[in-house]
Amino acid sequence: MLDVDHFKRVNDRYGHLTGDEVLEKIAASIRQNIRDTDIAGRYGGEEFIIILPLADLSYATIVAERLRNIIENAEMKDSAGNVFVVTVSQGVSSWEQGEDAHSLISGADEALYKAKGNGRNRVEISPGSRLKEGV
Repeated sequence: MLDVDHFKRVNDRYGHLTGDEVLEKIAASIRQNIRDTDIAGRYGGEEFIIILPLADLSYATIVAERLRNIIENAEMKDSAGNVFVVTVSQGVSSWEQGEDAHSLISGADEALYKAKGNGRNRVEISPGSRLKEGV
């Protein structure tokens, strides 16, 4: 799960049209940096959900960190040409056998709130998810 940090500030400072352009640019960055078999979509106002089938937690974390870095380094511009930076926070969760979709999303959401609480512009892993040893 990916959430744009302080998105209300973008809308308030640069306007809603620029805010929409920021979301479009982030969506394009996501699409360009995931596999054809992966699924991404807007999950809420400024939240996106990215599903990586047949990926382990380590790979998902690498993808999330790559997206965070790409978005942070992307050049965002308002209608006057002013350049600004946007960052994102992300929560990564893995599906464990016996869990349902709600548990998976809940884990990612919990990790996302942890990323926000730990300073934003970072990736956190759901406490219920486990990286395999040696990864």
